[in-house]
Amino acid sequence: MIERNFASGTIWTRDCIEVMRGMNSETVDLIYLDPPFNSKQDYAAPIGSQAAGAAFKDTWSLSDIDVEWIDLIERRNPALQRVLLAAMTDSDKSYLAYMAARLLEMPRLLKPTGSIYLHCDPTMSHYLKLVMDAIFGRENFRNEITWQRSEAHNTAERYGNVADILLYYTRSERATWNPVHTSYSPEQMGRFRHTDADGRHYKLDDLTAPRPDSDSGKFAWRGVTPPDARLGISPRAIGGMVGRGSDTHETRRQTSNGRSQAVHRRDAGQAAAECLD
Repeated sequence: MIERNFASGTIWTRDCIEVMRGMNSETVDLIYLDPPFNSKQDYAAPIGSQAAGAAFKDTWSLSDIDVEWIDLIERRNPALQRVLLAAMTDSDKSYLAYMAARLLEMPRLLKPTGSIYLHCDPTMSHYLKLVMDAIFGRENFRNEITWQRSEAHNTAERYGNVADILLYYTRSERATWNPVHTSYSPEQMGRFRHTDADGRHYKLDDLTAPRPDSDSGKFAWRGVTPPDARLGISPRAIGGMVGRGSDTHETRRQTSNGRSQAVHRRDAGQAAAECLD
């Protein structure tokens, strides 16, 4: 196992491409990037803040491209070069060359169990998705996460731009995934008014759904056929529940750590009879 050659919690204040080239391979569990967005704006830290005097421009032109970046991309990933050539403007090409040269260093740093999240916005997210596919592999794409960063607002002649994008990729199929659980809100729990002997909450419902234009799901159960509707579960599934000595169908399970979780229980035997009510 390769050991880290940097201390946990280290903060570097220079171009990340220089830092990454000095880091040992497969020593990083998680990468999160919040890079420039190609927003065509310049930014400066507020006067009086600890970062006062710091500034950067998020405008790009061909003069911003380092020849080394292009050589690196051509040599290490020809598919990535084709993505850059597909960009519509010189500004977009320059921005993508900057991003690609740095992203190319990151697969080497990630452990096989590692993950990466790239924060961007709709300005370049479609191009960056192709860049990430070329570098990390399309098969390692996991999610495109939409983050609503502000409330809706009025924007002339278009929908409001209120969301950013996070592209989530893994280093391999061995990536670590830690599920995130949150407690149910009172409004959610209010829908499940009944409690079983184990303290799990549930609600009563039927198993039908309207489907007047098809015979799919329409069958008799215990001598009852739902009119102008279909059953949302197969005869075999209903028979299996009854055969186990229970006329209930659970669509959610209690969490392993013992926290309360809503359990949706449907009475299979009662459901067909209720169709005639």
